[in-house]
Amino acid sequence: MQTSAIAGAIALLASTGVAAQTSAPAASKTASEEVGEIVVTARKQNESIQSVPLSIKAFSSADIARSGMTSIADIARRTPNLTFGDFGDIKLSPTSIRGVISSSGSAGADPAAGYYVDEVFVGQGAGASVDLYDIERVEVLRGPQGTLFGRNTLAGAISITTTKPSDEFNASVTGTYGNYDYKRLGASVSGPIVPGVVQAKISGIFNKRDGISFNEIRNEDANTLNSWIVRGALNFILSPDTTLLISGDHQKVDQSPLAFEVLRYNTNPNVGTNSFLQTARDIPLNRDPFDRVVQSAIRNVETLNASNVTATFKTKIGGIDITSITSHHFHRYFSEGDTGRGAVRLLTDGDPERVTRDSQELRAAISTDRVDVITGLYLYRQKSANQSFVKVGPDLAALFGDPTLSGLVTGSDGTLNTKSIAGFTNVNVRVGDSIEITAGARYTRDHKSIDYTQSDPIALLGGNVAIKASDSWTSFTPSVTARYRVSPDFMTYATISTGFKSGGFNDALGDATGIAFKPEKLTNYELGFKGQAANRLITYDAAIFYMDWTNVQVAQIVPPRFNPTITNGGRAYSLGIEVNTTIRPVEGLTLGVSGALLQSRFNNNVRRGPTAFAPEYTANVNAEYRFPETSLGQFSVFGEMLARGKTYLIPPTGNTIDLDGRVSPYTLFNLRASLSAPNERWKISIWGKNLTDKTYKTRVFDLFNVPPIGEKLIQLNEPRTYGIEVKFSY
Repeated sequence: MQTSAIAGAIALLASTGVAAQTSAPAASKTASEEVGEIVVTARKQNESIQSVPLSIKAFSSADIARSGMTSIADIARRTPNLTFGDFGDIKLSPTSIRGVISSSGSAGADPAAGYYVDEVFVGQGAGASVDLYDIERVEVLRGPQGTLFGRNTLAGAISITTTKPSDEFNASVTGTYGNYDYKRLGASVSGPIVPGVVQAKISGIFNKRDGISFNEIRNEDANTLNSWIVRGALNFILSPDTTLLISGDHQKVDQSPLAFEVLRYNTNPNVGTNSFLQTARDIPLNRDPFDRVVQSAIRNVETLNASNVTATFKTKIGGIDITSITSHHFHRYFSEGDTGRGAVRLLTDGDPERVTRDSQELRAAISTDRVDVITGLYLYRQKSANQSFVKVGPDLAALFGDPTLSGLVTGSDGTLNTKSIAGFTNVNVRVGDSIEITAGARYTRDHKSIDYTQSDPIALLGGNVAIKASDSWTSFTPSVTARYRVSPDFMTYATISTGFKSGGFNDALGDATGIAFKPEKLTNYELGFKGQAANRLITYDAAIFYMDWTNVQVAQIVPPRFNPTITNGGRAYSLGIEVNTTIRPVEGLTLGVSGALLQSRFNNNVRRGPTAFAPEYTANVNAEYRFPETSLGQFSVFGEMLARGKTYLIPPTGNTIDLDGRVSPYTLFNLRASLSAPNERWKISIWGKNLTDKTYKTRVFDLFNVPPIGEKLIQLNEPRTYGIEVKFSY
């Protein structure tokens, strides 16, 4: 049925698009304005999004402001077939594109979807915590990007472009206040230091919010926000063809997340010791998992200090464009929380990490009337130290009969060194005026070594362990695309592309059994079309795809011990469709509809069932109306409906699907109304998100059969929020 729906949707949209081209009259700009063209760099060159033979969803700075987006989670809610795990912390939240998901958020594990900021790979989790303030554009590239982006993009890539320094002075200040005492303050200044030669920019954003949950044990808020980030850039124009851009940022986080609700308690006292002791003390358990009232014996803590610096050098030598991108990243992350989420102090656990990362990309591009060539070399080095731990609490020490054990830390130190080198070439050939053939390939060699130790004197996690290991993997990831331009306003394309994610070593807690895992590979087969009509008053695109995914890396806890482990779960596939259209029927009114159908499943002798974070459908319907401008200013209203189909938050175990991980279909409604000055010097907006206060699960943390906790824990989405935003620009 789903396959029939996919085929029918494509046929309907295709016929609608062709009809729009052949029958739509030339629109008068007095009746309506054109839909703004979005320029993207998905193929390492500036192109109109409607010309790129790739399934891509892009958000301009105006789109980000219109919807009030602040994070990657906001981007994901509005992008068909993109899901952000939203685990409630900044380290472990996974990203899924078309049902292909990262196996783990640990420091040394590679992602399936690559995050890039100004063309620099920023990893995942704590290393990829990006605020959308002062961002020029976000591009979501669906499907493997193994040629131009390389390793760890077998699901796709999320490319974020920051706003660059300008040669004209401009400045802005934005302040937001909302319920839960939400405060957000941002400021940016940009302009010339030496006009035409040196430009500078600096911006900063501060976020703080009280908890969206209440800890009834400590009588305090939980799941709070508190962070700030500063970005700066210097742009040197050395000659008409030569520039050097030096940019950097520093981020700090200090908040209290991960106050889970308890979905189920294990009533076996030998497993569910936590709830057994709490009941014996006549302290009520957390029986309502959806009331946003939680229990924790301590205040959970999460901190992050992260810094990035990048130098981008561009020049032209004899008609060849040369680009060099050099980057350095460092971050230190710490977390600690109550493992049992109750009144009894049995255990706390944490997941600290330290990461240093360096990369260098050097590429050359040349274009003629018929041929475009991009070729380059990529070097990458990372050192990560994942230092997961469990700390004995006073109540567990009493059960052991030795109060001196209270405060004992048992944990691991997994130091993982990663080195990668890759060479790539992409050739684009225009055959006549209508046909374009693109072929590319990348050869990658990854080497990893681990020095893993675990200190476990009381055998909570499997005992003391010391292991050193290393391995290397190579991969050749080709791609080929054919594009046929039926008319100046309509084109079709077909793509076969491949992706690769290297193998690795488990660097978190556990007995180190099966510490190594194999690399993943994925092949994508895709057909699509893109078009526009009526002087771009109508734009539309659609893609249908099938992806074959092998040696899937799966992270799960295997009771009775707390040992989150990545293993290879066999083969899986992903099949679906993505559609998008924007229409300006009358002046001032913009309508947008985008959606996807998805079937992503394991189909092997090891596992059978749906992959995690793969909603059966996604939909985004939005509308904006900008009223005629008056002497007071311009008033606008923007509303959107965001829908998601049935989703599973955890992968199957064998052929068994855990129904506690199922999320039923849901719909969110958001609204924003704004008044801006005629000269756009100020703007006032009121906004509301999740207006119907829909509640659903975003994470399942399964310790149900892990003593002494014996609980199945869940994280909830953000509740209804609303507020006011004021922006001043100069």
